Amino acid sequence: MASKKVKYSVYFLILFYFVGINGFLLPATHSLFSTLTPFALLLSAAFLAVFHKPRYNLKLLTIFILIFVLSFFAEMIGVQTGLLFGQYTYGNGLGPKIWGTPVIIGLNWLMLVYCTRIIAGYIFNPPALIILFAALLMVAYDVILEKAAPLLNMWSWENGVVPLQNYVAWFAFALIFQMLLSRSGIRISNKLALPVFVIQALFFIILVFFYGLTAS
Repeated sequence: MASKKVKYSVYFLILFYFVGINGFLLPATHSLFSTLTPFALLLSAAFLAVFHKPRYNLKLLTIFILIFVLSFFAEMIGVQTGLLFGQYTYGNGLGPKIWGTPVIIGLNWLMLVYCTRIIAGYIFNPPALIILFAALLMVAYDVILEKAAPLLNMWSWENGVVPLQNYVAWFAFALIFQMLLSRSGIRISNKLALPVFVIQALFFIILVFFYGLTAS
């Protein structure tokens, strides 16, 4: 029964993001779907929350909240000063903002830390390798995301160029958050972590590809 729930959940998410791709690519619905990006993140997070194992406890929730808050403030400092990631500005695609920073961006960081941690654990056993691979996987995801973000009105960079500084900062913060999760000693498992990560990455890749075709 559990495997069927996982399978049906994956099918639903694939269908959901497939509809999203078409919604973004059609000029008539692009603006509408741009406003639905926060909902997509919340929905993905809800699916992950349902399939999380073992049970939630105060320690785990504290770590999650800490990652959420720290990542949000890192983004806030970054967008206000340009010192961390470079000069960039958030659009309206990620919903309500505080000091120019979408509140939901902390959830995006948390989901990436969570999913990549689990994926890395499938491949490696030593904690150091899990931390390193998970952080690199987060940077690889960001390379894809940076191509799609301006197209979805999520954020844009000064002169349209993503600086190397951004990826260095991403790697540094990814390492910090992965080490924080590792040091907590909490074991996490989720059968939807890999599907959610892959589906979202493919979503951005497909959008970038088709936007590239229409631009050319």
